[in-house]
Amino acid sequence: MLNRVSSRPVFVLGIVLLGLASGCAGEDLSRSNYQRTTVTAEAGSGQGGVPAGPITDPAFGLSALRSVDPCELLSGDDVIGDLGTVSDEPYESEWGSCRVDVQDAGGKTVEVGVDLGASPMGVDPTGAIEGLPFLENKLDDVTCYSTAIYSEQPALGVTVQTGYQGGNPCDVGYTTLQKVVRALRAEPAKYDVPAGSLLEADPCASADEAVLAQVLGGSPKRMAMGLHKCDLSFGAEPTISVRFRAGYPPDTTDGGTEVDLGGGVKAIQEPGSTDTAECSVEWVHRPGEDGANELATVDYYDYNDGASKDDACSRALEVAKSVAPKLPTA
Repeated sequence: MLNRVSSRPVFVLGIVLLGLASGCAGEDLSRSNYQRTTVTAEAGSGQGGVPAGPITDPAFGLSALRSVDPCELLSGDDVIGDLGTVSDEPYESEWGSCRVDVQDAGGKTVEVGVDLGASPMGVDPTGAIEGLPFLENKLDDVTCYSTAIYSEQPALGVTVQTGYQGGNPCDVGYTTLQKVVRALRAEPAKYDVPAGSLLEADPCASADEAVLAQVLGGSPKRMAMGLHKCDLSFGAEPTISVRFRAGYPPDTTDGGTEVDLGGGVKAIQEPGSTDTAECSVEWVHRPGEDGANELATVDYYDYNDGASKDDACSRALEVAKSVAPKLPTA
């Protein structure tokens, strides 16, 4: 199941994070200040008032969502059966994100994408959906983002993006999101996760605390940026980002150099292309076919005046050396 990441054109879930609040450590990042209710809402409206209080539903913890197969959500009749006929097999653009094209009864194409760890496009929820805070953004006559928010700090949710020239994309998005939320609460299909995989690993817990404090100048705040990425910082700058994903192995064609992380692990270190203090260290954690290698990436950036590019690479490498031995093993 982990080899599903496709090289086909990606249906981008272009979510922009606005108004993001400060982060917390560990798996508590999946909690917010909302309480589940039984408020119902009309399709596309999110009416019924925004739920208040903490969410404690285990279906929406980050550790639970990481292992859910999003393409299986879009494969069954329970979620997309009422939209029409599936045009092609759902395909995964990245872990936790999948898309599918459906032909409605009139032959119009309905594009449906789901992202299980999206940053909501907006600041405040406007209603409710299946007891979760709901946020809707209609970008134009054919494109709509519908989000069920499961975390306020950081802002995260399950987003359904719909593209539909044959009808109201927000109506389709709302009803599809309802079914996705119900499916997530009803033992959804999971990835077949091999031993040693990064798919279920928590990037916020992957770096050594003492190393981070030394590199960043103090004990860091940890901010989940989706299911498989975490930003760590002490103050506004500098920032360390740890990300796990599937992709092609890094190489030196873009000016990177090979570095040693210890324990036989080799990585590619690549400074940023501008004069700012940026550097990336990336390596293959678990080999796969084509674009299905499991990759770990540590990025360092500091946009303060006078920040050193040389320091960026040395600090990124230092953190990467602390991350590599803490990752899952087969």
